[in-house]
Amino acid sequence: MHIRPDINVMDFLRQAQKCRSEVLFETPEGDSIALKSTLSQYIFCTIAENAPLLQSGSIRFSREEDSEILKDYLCD
Repeated sequence: MHIRPDINVMDFLRQAQKCRSEVLFETPEGDSIALKSTLSQYIFCTIAENAPLLQSGSIRFSREEDSEILKDYLCD
């Protein structure tokens, strides 16, 4: 799943904290950023400033039901 281009990044990260399991942002190069980690959130915010880079990555969930929490921020 990909992140919609028009999201509020801080709201997205707050919602990610509500997920029961790990939420990962994966870059096209194969790097994974754990969005529940404070340090990783800083890195993600830097990525989010670059719209093409943000759109090229994808979100992966450890538990598929967590996708329901972030559904308003995601597109296929």
